[in-house]
Amino acid sequence: MEPAAQVLTIYGVVSLAYGFVLGLPLSSVRMGAATAPRHLVTAHLAAIIQGAVHLGLTVAVGLATLPAWAEVLGALLLVGGSALFVSGATLNWRQRVGDHFAARSWGWRLLVVSGPLHLTGLAIILVGVVLAVVP
Repeated sequence: MEPAAQVLTIYGVVSLAYGFVLGLPLSSVRMGAATAPRHLVTAHLAAIIQGAVHLGLTVAVGLATLPAWAEVLGALLLVGGSALFVSGATLNWRQRVGDHFAARSWGWRLLVVSGPLHLTGLAIILVGVVLAVVP
């Protein structure tokens, strides 16, 4: 398995596990209330969805024809962005932040940084895949 695929696979499995673990407090809250804190729901769903996405991206990295260091860089940027996103949502939940945009919370700051990392990492992987499939 290529190094970039290893990075994506490891994070994908860790992210899935974290999302499943967040399901425990989510279920606990829902047993006593009709709704759950939105940041907890966001962290739970984002971790599960991102885990699946990272596992799926291992196929894309397998197709890419960039140098190994570029593919690893793309994978690390994606993983960093995802980890910051889920961490930001978790932090907002734990700190009981309502509107993280208005509060400019630490969680919001992590979410803000996650965007450019995600976009840059995905752009690298996208270029690698396009170069591999377009003659």
